[in-house]
Amino acid sequence: MDRRDFLKVCSTVAVASMIDPSVFSNMLSAQEGMFKAYKKALLVKEDGSPLREEDLKPHNAYIFFYPYASTPCYLINLGEEVKPVDVKLKDGKTYKWQGGVGSKKSIVAYSAICAHQWSYPTKQYSFINYYPPDKPSEITKKSGVIQCCAHLGLYDPKEGGKVIDGPPEVPLASVVIQEEGGKFYAIGILGVDQFNRFFETYRRELREAYGSIAKARELVDRCVVMEVSKYVKQVIHC
Repeated sequence: MDRRDFLKVCSTVAVASMIDPSVFSNMLSAQEGMFKAYKKALLVKEDGSPLREEDLKPHNAYIFFYPYASTPCYLINLGEEVKPVDVKLKDGKTYKWQGGVGSKKSIVAYSAICAHQWSYPTKQYSFINYYPPDKPSEITKKSGVIQCCAHLGLYDPKEGGKVIDGPPEVPLASVVIQEEGGKFYAIGILGVDQFNRFFETYRRELREAYGSIAKARELVDRCVVMEVSKYVKQVIHC
């Protein structure tokens, strides 16, 4: 399927999914194992009401946890249309990233677990963060990117989380977001997720934070979305 065919399919699916949302996930599941469906989870605000597009300030990073109770993700309104792209892996495998959602197709979501050595935002600090256009990185001078200060891995949120520079060998996994009647739902993960490595690496920390690994691995059906600065005490930029 080339890009033109993919866009045609997306148009068809966009209409079809208004009738039956499973059509969208079925199409994604056909992407050679790169899409994994999880529990469908409604994105909500801190007061519990459904998140709306107007709640997302452009270029402000928001955090939520999906598909597990302990796996953080970023939700970002990039302020302009973000089109679907092909994402190519080092082994030559390619998958189709769906682009932005919302009225302007500007809202994207990614796992906030770095694909290099699984650095992630905790309540105490975050080395991996979004750098808006007006606040470039002091070291790399890049903006409009997701950058991990642990080893300077850079990802492009406009290009399906592709690696721009640094040691990561795979892109950030993206969260597939579906809009229904003005509400947003997370329905699965597209790309190479890092969840198993994450749970293996941070067993002690997750047990302390959640009481048990089983609790940390609980699948969610509702995601509270909040500004990163409200969740993380020290957002580390570099």
